[in-house]
Amino acid sequence: MKEGKNVIALTGVTGAMGGEVLSSLLQSPEDFYIKCIVYEEEKKLPSFVKKLFKKHSDRIYRFRGNIARYEDCIKLLEDADYLLHCAALIPPKSDHNPKSTYLSNYVGTKNLADAVIEGGNTVSFVHIATVAMYGNRSYPHVWGRVGDPVISSDYDFYSAYKLKAERYVLECGLKKFVSLRQTAVLHKYMFANNLKDGLMFHTSWNCPLEWVTDVDSGIMCKNLVEKDLKGELCGFWNAIYNIGGGSACRVTGFETLDAGFAMMGSGAKKFFKPNWNITRNFHGVWFYDSDVLDNFLNYRSEDFKTFWQRMSKKYSYFKLAKIVPPSLISKLVFKRLFKNTNAPMYWVKHGKEGRIKAFFGGRDKFEAIGTDWNAFPLLCEGKTPDGTVDYQKLKDINFARERLLNHGYDESKKLEELTVADLDGAAKFRGGKLLSSSYSSDPYEKLDWQCREGHTFKSSVYTVLKGGYWCPHCCEPKPWRYGSLAKDIPFYAQVYYDTHTKDEENDVYPLFEGEDDFIIEQ
Repeated sequence: MKEGKNVIALTGVTGAMGGEVLSSLLQSPEDFYIKCIVYEEEKKLPSFVKKLFKKHSDRIYRFRGNIARYEDCIKLLEDADYLLHCAALIPPKSDHNPKSTYLSNYVGTKNLADAVIEGGNTVSFVHIATVAMYGNRSYPHVWGRVGDPVISSDYDFYSAYKLKAERYVLECGLKKFVSLRQTAVLHKYMFANNLKDGLMFHTSWNCPLEWVTDVDSGIMCKNLVEKDLKGELCGFWNAIYNIGGGSACRVTGFETLDAGFAMMGSGAKKFFKPNWNITRNFHGVWFYDSDVLDNFLNYRSEDFKTFWQRMSKKYSYFKLAKIVPPSLISKLVFKRLFKNTNAPMYWVKHGKEGRIKAFFGGRDKFEAIGTDWNAFPLLCEGKTPDGTVDYQKLKDINFARERLLNHGYDESKKLEELTVADLDGAAKFRGGKLLSSSYSSDPYEKLDWQCREGHTFKSSVYTVLKGGYWCPHCCEPKPWRYGSLAKDIPFYAQVYYDTHTKDEENDVYPLFEGEDDFIIEQ
């Protein structure tokens, strides 16, 4: 099978990112041999991927399977040099099927990591994590970076299990790994996916979003393997990076939808009302360290504007919408989604108070939004609920440092230079303490820590300070209760209270509504 070629194992090949990774790898002069696992319940392959399979059948081995089944992971990794792990159950599917999300996003990742180790730990493991692990971000903390707290938004099963999966990758003993936290992806399936589910209304108008395109995500993975084979990735491995498109891809949720619907001849205000979309409990951030990964992998070829230009050519039928009144399109295309259980208007109509509280702050705050765009403070127009802001200055990375979160230690020091006192100070900022009495200056050495609730756990300095993780017993969603954590933990409080009030400290959102949460304990 190998025949002297470098073998790439690839998961998630039928997804928006995985398909582009496959396409890019097939364009590489390295002539890779690619092994793909196609989810056994995938009924219909995307035509884009099907064509690649047919055209390059001599370079691709594919089989039906499930990464939640360990033996399938063993089969995928046989003879592999690299694993590009792009598979995940993402929204909206993850919103409706939390147990499958657990199996795909966590169990599948754990199986792959365990299979790499059992096979001799010689496979280079590239794990695709997600920006969703940073949770809800808003003004004033629109800028983020590696080391920020990972806070899964309430009811977001996708990020809850991706968070759990990445922690396993960091701590399980892989010799050569990298975790790439993928930002929001502009991809060719966006319209089809969003017009089927209430997820469309989960994009907060004022959330900061730094996009990357599907094409550039594929180029990134191709370049990673090529550069590593050439020995050009010194200092790259065993770390976390944020994947972002850079300055030309930083916008807000409103600007994103506005650009998309401009293809129909009008902006978002013509098709939507301000109270249709949630105001918080989403995810998205502008990456202060966005260029770090691009400096390694040089993957950026498109930006926010060029993506929409590409889509306008691909979906030329949107031009027909220019002759149809926006009000009619809004009624026939968007309002019909109000009946979907993932839509905020469904929650309002059917009394889903937990959802209303999580995504709006309560029914009273939802009702206060109204339907008048002139009365709604759009950040991209320089308006905040408390006044005004220079939006262009806010987006300027040269002024971003003042808006960064505190990580609780002197970041001018390298992790290897930190002292026990430094680490204990970081632990106190997280509401706990360091139990270990010594530190060997190895950031991957597991030390003993204790959280505010008395739980003791082992975790590496890298996982805590660069991963943004803390106690695995009480600081992961089982259930979601970040209000309680923010009350006593400054690390979480500095971002949580941007969109929450002190009277929400005791709010708890169940892992599964109407079910026991046994599954996360397995």
